[in-house]
Amino acid sequence: MALPLITALELKPGMRVLEIGAGTGQVAATLAKNWGVTVITLELWENLNVIQEYASEQGADNDVLALKANAELMPFPDEAFDAVFSIGSFFMIEDREQALKEITRVTRTNGFFGIAEPMCTFNPVPPGLENFDIFHSYNKWLRTLDWNRNLIQGQGFLITDSYYFSEGYQWMLDNFRYYDGEKDFILHDEGRWLGLGLAVGKKMYR
Repeated sequence: MALPLITALELKPGMRVLEIGAGTGQVAATLAKNWGVTVITLELWENLNVIQEYASEQGADNDVLALKANAELMPFPDEAFDAVFSIGSFFMIEDREQALKEITRVTRTNGFFGIAEPMCTFNPVPPGLENFDIFHSYNKWLRTLDWNRNLIQGQGFLITDSYYFSEGYQWMLDNFRYYDGEKDFILHDEGRWLGLGLAVGKKMYR
């Protein structure tokens, strides 16, 4: 999901970028190395030293800074970033509306915010899917593409790109770091209810 999202953000060398949810830091280091941008990446759960060590291995240690910070209350001044993005993390934020208010605050006017992550489709839940323990977690956190679009638009962003990935089902099978029972859940669903989506908006006003 990373490349289509990054492309939609229209990054240029010298930009300052904020990533919400660093994971192991691969995206941040890749952006710094190949796009020529500076990346501050927020991560609450992973080891920040691992993120910085990977950036150093890629020759990008001076352009990547990993911080343990909450997206719902960020320690940055207004309009500090040219672009903000999240890959597979935004949907797990407890208060996404508050987080988006903060994202709006720290994004410069005409800058982009984008997400690429699991989203539910408009299809009904397939029979038997609710019997998987992990379904209850997904059902709590996942929203449709339209829900995400409306949330982003509501904070003054003009939607510039949004869609479900047609390859989403196969990508989940090939690339997810699975929790117990998650792969069986995905196989049972067959891409009917669980999908991967992208939504990008351009900040139109402060």
